[in-house]
Amino acid sequence: MSSSSAWSDSVASVCGPLPSYEEGVHLGAPGLRRALHRADTGRVPAAGTSTVELGLGTRTTTMAVHVPESAGPRPPVLIVLHGAANTGARMLPSFVGISERLGMPVLCPNAQLLDGVVGKLDVSGVFAKHFHHPRWSVRDDDFPMAALRWALEHLAADPDRIVLAGVSMGGMACWNLAMRVWPRLAAAVPINGALSMWEAFGSDRRTRFLLHNVLPLPLFVIHGARDKRIPPQFDRTSVAQLSDAGHQELTYVEVPDGDHPLGSLHFEDDGALVARLSSWLRDRRRKPDPAYVRHRTLDDQHGRAHWVALSGVHPAGAEVVAERTGDDAYEVRAEGARQVRLYLTSERLDAGQLVRVAVNGETSTVRFQPDVDTVFHTHRRHWDPALTAEAVVTLDVPGAPPRPRDEPEEESTSDADTI
Repeated sequence: MSSSSAWSDSVASVCGPLPSYEEGVHLGAPGLRRALHRADTGRVPAAGTSTVELGLGTRTTTMAVHVPESAGPRPPVLIVLHGAANTGARMLPSFVGISERLGMPVLCPNAQLLDGVVGKLDVSGVFAKHFHHPRWSVRDDDFPMAALRWALEHLAADPDRIVLAGVSMGGMACWNLAMRVWPRLAAAVPINGALSMWEAFGSDRRTRFLLHNVLPLPLFVIHGARDKRIPPQFDRTSVAQLSDAGHQELTYVEVPDGDHPLGSLHFEDDGALVARLSSWLRDRRRKPDPAYVRHRTLDDQHGRAHWVALSGVHPAGAEVVAERTGDDAYEVRAEGARQVRLYLTSERLDAGQLVRVAVNGETSTVRFQPDVDTVFHTHRRHWDPALTAEAVVTLDVPGAPPRPRDEPEEESTSDADTI
């Protein structure tokens, strides 16, 4: 597919009269990025309850959607992930009260069977033939992230007010996605979930390595004290660890007589818990362009946080600590990865301006060269203004082993699904 036709396909469903690829070239990267960000900002989504189809290549699912009458332009959105043996349609009514209070559309996608065992969130990943029913995945190409992109495309949702919630298996997915895609979210609400069911056998250090990522993310954690299926001790441990690390926006509610089903938690529209959660959610908004970023990852796919990313990630995991010390200066410390990427825009830089980047104490000077293709690919992948870049700068991490010649790059600008 040519760049021009791919561009037209990517914008047609939501943007209508936006520039063609050729017009984007005429506008230049900065003008094109601004035009994309203005798309549909005044459109009000149609109210009502419906079922829509989400497609991911050869995989499809359905998603229950409720848009309240009170929803305005650029509405906040709540994405809710159901538990095992449940569906989005059955989960949706429990969250309509929050939707109506806040003018907040609710999206409840349906999980589907996963190919193989990669990305499954509990022991079914090992004993998959005994647990052959729909599951969530943390991969970027599963339905939770497809629901987020759908909200941005079809509801013109506010990308700074996306909240992820989940119940039971969905609560586990909520924790695990929040730890990986926290820069995309305004808050997360795991209910009767856990970081990892492997912790029934001892601490899952690999998963807990990522827990630090949610320190900047507001969390409202709910668990039933009598839950035997996923004991509250899992969430108690995570909450205590985050509290000890200084989490500033963390709420934990343990319902004394609550069991595993959502109904046992007194989660009624007119109940105190729903009222408290609604009040807590009302003003949640992400900070889309922080000057300081700290991020841990176990793979290249989740290596990006805001304007910095890691690639060539070691199987044991990697961490980056990055700070924008000036409009044209960055300090980066990276461990466990071969390369660092910076995603730059003309918000702070002029075309051709030199940028100083220090990686693990080794300083390089690079030139900011915005281009339309980078805008096109980063926008099409994320549909998120905060993640749309005009230029990507890649630097080797000093002392890291080089990438083997036969190892493919994780990302390529030649593919419509990648940066």
